[in-house]
Amino acid sequence: MEPPPPNLHRQKQRRVPERERKRVVRACDGCRRQKERCDGGVPCRRCVRLRRQCGFLSPPMRQPNPSPGPSASSARAPSRDSEELTKRVGYMERLLRHYIGDINLDLDNLHRLSEAVNDKDRLTARGEEPGSGESDFTGVEKESFTVQPLENNTTHYSGEFSHWNFSMRIKQWIEECVPEQGRNDAPGVTNFLNFKEYYRAEELQSSEAFTALASLPPRHIANFLVQVFFKHARTNYVYVEKAWLLDKIDVAYENAASLSRRDVGTVCIIFIVLAIGTQYAYLERLAESGPGDNPAQDAAGPFSEDSIGIMFYQQACRLVPDVITSASLESAQACLLIGIYTLPLDASGLSYIYLNLAVKLGIQNGMHRRYTGEGFDPALRETRNRVWWAAYTMERRVGIFHGRPVSIPSADVDAEMPVQRPDDPPAHVAAMLATLQLHDILGKISREISGLRTQTKQGAIDTLGRLVDLKNAVHGWWHSLPHDAFCKDPAPHSCVDRAGMHLKLEFCLVRMFTGRPFISPQAHPRNSSSSSSSSGSSSSLADRAADSRSILVSDCVAAALAVIDACKVLRGSVGLARASYTEFSACRAAVLVIVTQCLQERTEALRQSLRDGVAMIKIMSAGGESARSEASLIEVFERAILRLYAAAGVGSSAESDYARFKQWEMLWKISGSPGPGANAGTGAGAGVAGARRRTQQRLQGFPTRA
Repeated sequence: MEPPPPNLHRQKQRRVPERERKRVVRACDGCRRQKERCDGGVPCRRCVRLRRQCGFLSPPMRQPNPSPGPSASSARAPSRDSEELTKRVGYMERLLRHYIGDINLDLDNLHRLSEAVNDKDRLTARGEEPGSGESDFTGVEKESFTVQPLENNTTHYSGEFSHWNFSMRIKQWIEECVPEQGRNDAPGVTNFLNFKEYYRAEELQSSEAFTALASLPPRHIANFLVQVFFKHARTNYVYVEKAWLLDKIDVAYENAASLSRRDVGTVCIIFIVLAIGTQYAYLERLAESGPGDNPAQDAAGPFSEDSIGIMFYQQACRLVPDVITSASLESAQACLLIGIYTLPLDASGLSYIYLNLAVKLGIQNGMHRRYTGEGFDPALRETRNRVWWAAYTMERRVGIFHGRPVSIPSADVDAEMPVQRPDDPPAHVAAMLATLQLHDILGKISREISGLRTQTKQGAIDTLGRLVDLKNAVHGWWHSLPHDAFCKDPAPHSCVDRAGMHLKLEFCLVRMFTGRPFISPQAHPRNSSSSSSSSGSSSSLADRAADSRSILVSDCVAAALAVIDACKVLRGSVGLARASYTEFSACRAAVLVIVTQCLQERTEALRQSLRDGVAMIKIMSAGGESARSEASLIEVFERAILRLYAAAGVGSSAESDYARFKQWEMLWKISGSPGPGANAGTGAGAGVAGARRRTQQRLQGFPTRA
């Protein structure tokens, strides 16, 4: 058999065109050892297919001629530099493939990509955008949202990349394409792009919505309830402007015929403000009688004025369908106020729904976006911003504290912050801004705590560290508040401002929310065998986690005790407000934290704080059945703790110490004096001597307290 011609193997190889030939910068170690083709990736495709380790550890085959040097160390230096450079190139190629996909990383392709980036940078520097025909990048044109002011404080909002924005883009495109002189050629057409605009389903509104105006109280009663609302219920949020509301009340009483169905939001606001006023009206009796007589302390059941408030609330609720249909600024305010009224009645249910509805109506009017146009006057723009931040903050706060999901991400909100007006009360806007800053930190804390459910052990420890940092940020926020504008540490029985005290209670609420997830029964001490078997690294991680948990729990307990002190100051000055969600929820959360500590430590300070907290909870539980239910649960906890103390033979610390002292005093008197009948006979003397011996034994064995 004749041997095959020497060029037969060469003829069987596929001919690769010159333009498709690519040379890899450097082959990996595995491909070099096997004399195989390598694509230069990290890892390369051949190593991935063969499931072998791909690396660039060995020096390259071709080494440049070393420059003559006096020592061998200087000759090895370039080799080390080349090895480090090779590793860096490999790592960067891996990052490139991860972020931009599996592309060819040969020298020609990298050069082409680099030139494309340079061309794009030059166009950007000249203020030009690369067109779709000049670049391989298939992007989208820059698009902004639409805020179109309509009549009666109604706004049409359309977000980026919406159906409406796409329609308006086509309309603008047609206007640019059609010549100016050919636009009105059709007979009877003045503007060929005119269309029927439709923004609200006003045909669905009721024509008999304003029969509720007949249920308004006498004018002097309405004035009283409005004053009570702005004095006690507004605190650090702005729900409605006082001057605007008084003007609308004048119209409702003096010229009701001028109101149309588009004013349904205004009428709803009037009724719900009157309803909220009835919740706080009893505090005026406290102001008239003085701080020594607290009318809330003898309130064991519903207040007589609650029935009037329910009537106003029901009148407002009858207008809610039309309020939602009109979807104006006043609609958002009305739903926000209904949510405020129902906070003490059903915070996690009915109130949360109305607050969420207020946020959705605000979004429909574009109140969550920063508006830079000229369609709003400055006063209206400021009112929109204030109402939005009040609704957004209250809805997010209630949702976080009651385990509800976020309705709108904070990244989608860029509305302007409120600013000071000449007619604003002193420090009112400052308190509002401080509240917004605090709840922004609360949102970050909530996200960190929610992430603990799905994290690894190391990730959970890192999250605990970030929570400690956020706890420190909360304290830094509090210390940054000016002392002249905010009363941070009021003295007992001093005249305080309810808004300032609410800011402190919210500060303590955030601290308790941060630490209470980590409150648990005390863990049993680890035995020596288990601790010795654990590795040093895991022990270090456990110590870090324990330290972070201890810091958060200690701050939580301190905040709970501070809430009890703050509520006692309120009770002794302006009075506890039974309808205040801030006061009741802060006191309730504080009492629950103190209950957990009473199960672990039996100190008189905790027992006294628990008694004070339960007493104040009973005062504020007159606000509704929901509050009374929560108060009854706390009373059950208190009775259970008392039973535990009694079973352990431990009463109140002060009573126990005094009882021990009196018992010791009695025994000392018996042992120190012979008493009557000491010399009355041998039997009597023996009895006294026996009593003395028994007394001495009891004294020696008397338990002491450290």
